[in-house]
Amino acid sequence: MIDFLYRLVFGWIEITLTGRNPEEAISRLVLAGPRLWNVRQTDKGYTFTVSLQGIVWLRKSVRGYHCRVRFGRRGGLPFKVQALKQRPFLGVGALTALFLIVFATSRIWVIDAPGANISHEAQEQLVAAAEQAGVHIGMLRSRMNLNAERQRMQRRLPQYAWIGLSVHGMLVTIHVIPLVNRPPDALPSKLVAARDGVVTSVLVFIGDPEVVAGERVHKGQTLISGAVSAQIPVQPPDAKQPITDAVKTPAKGDVFADVRYAATWWQPFRFWALKPTGRRFEQDFLKLADGEPILLKGYGAVPFRYYWRQKIVQPLQWREVTLPVEEVKIVYNELQRRHQLLSRKQALARAVAEVTQRLQHEAHGGTRVREQRIVHWTKQGVSVHLIWTVNQNIAVPPA
Repeated sequence: MIDFLYRLVFGWIEITLTGRNPEEAISRLVLAGPRLWNVRQTDKGYTFTVSLQGIVWLRKSVRGYHCRVRFGRRGGLPFKVQALKQRPFLGVGALTALFLIVFATSRIWVIDAPGANISHEAQEQLVAAAEQAGVHIGMLRSRMNLNAERQRMQRRLPQYAWIGLSVHGMLVTIHVIPLVNRPPDALPSKLVAARDGVVTSVLVFIGDPEVVAGERVHKGQTLISGAVSAQIPVQPPDAKQPITDAVKTPAKGDVFADVRYAATWWQPFRFWALKPTGRRFEQDFLKLADGEPILLKGYGAVPFRYYWRQKIVQPLQWREVTLPVEEVKIVYNELQRRHQLLSRKQALARAVAEVTQRLQHEAHGGTRVREQRIVHWTKQGVSVHLIWTVNQNIAVPPA
């Protein structure tokens, strides 16, 4: 370590010595006093490193020995100073780089709120609350008061039981513990009908049934109530009618009913269809926090008349920290408008497929008990009216 500092401060030069008796010249140089490092024999001769002050003794040592001296690599503070004198802009660049490093490392540039149980919206809310509490991107770390800023965030976000801030270099990390409130009652006070239908069976686990099998019910009608009425055990002697009492309970049960679903689809024989061609046009944007997107690639208007658009958002990360920067890519896929002609069989199959898909989306769950299909043909196309009767549980909590 001392030799390294010595070479760094006083400078060093790599020497290659060739000739008749280079060994005697090197021995004479060592006896003269200057420091030598890494003396080794190579194909070109003897190579070693000598301090800058030893160059004068080197010239005296090789005098009279018919040796040839070649100067190689060099380094150390004296050479750096000489280079700066010849090229002063190098010093200015070094000072500028040093200033930028000190400027960048002494400030906060990333505010993050990690956590597996925290949604993306909650993370954005935490970062916004930190900025309102005084934690800004670009602020000096020495001006931060973590305790005061944490208390300001706690007043703004009462839904958290505890909020903490920690600083690691240029990163401020927000740690939170959500406030857990007492959960509400798991069971509602009553169950109502989700759709119109005819009741087929009633299964009551808790509560009192309000409908019976075979009864037609309407959407929103009470099916199972959470109040059970019964006669009191001991009746007063002067009572003319039995006295009853009501007990409030939650409502739980299943009410199955036949529900009717219907949909219609018109399919013409001749129509214009949009088919993908495989061509695409892309635009890349860079979005900083809540600022406007900056277009990086894909200038000009979309070169397609018909297209479908796909948006891809990719947040940028640095060392597993999500930065307030997003890469947004919009892909325009070209569609070509083509005139399509269907046969009667193809038109019917297309209409049945479309109307079936629509009913499957509406009547999810339950068992299909009946199906009725009404087909109407014209010169222009075919109309399919599909009716499903689905037996399903319609008892739901009130909205």
